[in-house]
Amino acid sequence: MVTMSRTVVVAGALTAALAFAGPAVAAEPPPVNGHTDNWVNEGTPSVEYDNGYKVDSKSEVKAALEQCNDRSVSCSATPVETPTEVVKWFDVVNDSISGKPGPVGNCGPGQGDMVLTYGGSQTFTWGWNVGASVDVSLVKDKLGVGAKAEYSESNAVTNTGQVTLTIKPGERGMLKMGHDMERSVSDVTIQGGKFGGAKITGLRTEAPLKRDPRVGKDVNTCGAPLLNPDY
Repeated sequence: MVTMSRTVVVAGALTAALAFAGPAVAAEPPPVNGHTDNWVNEGTPSVEYDNGYKVDSKSEVKAALEQCNDRSVSCSATPVETPTEVVKWFDVVNDSISGKPGPVGNCGPGQGDMVLTYGGSQTFTWGWNVGASVDVSLVKDKLGVGAKAEYSESNAVTNTGQVTLTIKPGERGMLKMGHDMERSVSDVTIQGGKFGGAKITGLRTEAPLKRDPRVGKDVNTCGAPLLNPDY
């Protein structure tokens, strides 16, 4: 048996959340692979101004949205469809174990179970399909999109955890962390500003919800894929 450990600081409010999930008492949001999922960028937003000028350039759509920060401009968002929830999962780098960031393998002959205790962290970010950095105040406070999201002071939150992971002979694996995310598709009506007003269609947003982080294990047989395709 191989036992490895490192010490991490865990906020008291998160302690209960760091246990493996028990029997579900309600419908769970579907899981998605955070390493490969690209939902937020799959739709192409566009903006049409009141004078008939229409463009689907992300930078121009973002520029139109940013007018909503002007007090002389009035903006409102209308959901195109009911917001959905997913659990976004990421493999967590095991940088404290033998200097190897990837999975720990128990792939050699004649070995017993490997029991490892370690921690990790993962950043979960707001996302939208008009650029890399989300103006959270604009989206949440002025448009009311992602209103259930906890995080408004920043576009990201980092969660830490500690867990014991057992890897049986013939397996390899690593810690994974997940967070519940809300996905919305909205149209935005702009009154005032450039050309007197505009309508943005197909604005996609993804926001971390006010829920406990999830901790689990990503274990598969030796040679089989894990969440992170690089491993």
